[in-house]
Amino acid sequence: MEFEVTKMGERGQIVIPQEFRKEMNLHRGEKFMIIKHDGNLLLKRMEAPTIDEFNAMIKKGHARAKKLGVTPEDMESARKRARAKK
Repeated sequence: MEFEVTKMGERGQIVIPQEFRKEMNLHRGEKFMIIKHDGNLLLKRMEAPTIDEFNAMIKKGHARAKKLGVTPEDMESARKRARAKK
């Protein structure tokens, strides 16, 4: 297990050591999920799904909606209600 020591700045920012950034091909603006577990903090890089993964999610969502009997009209009604709340 590799490790480096870093410290938290006054605004809660933590620097990821350069060696790790290079090795993991991390760049400015990357997003991370931070998970607290058993007194530890874990950073998990958030990555956008590939086109194939996205299409698989859409297909799964359509299948689930069909199984539940959700119609296009139901979706349009839900969209209108959600937008009216803004």
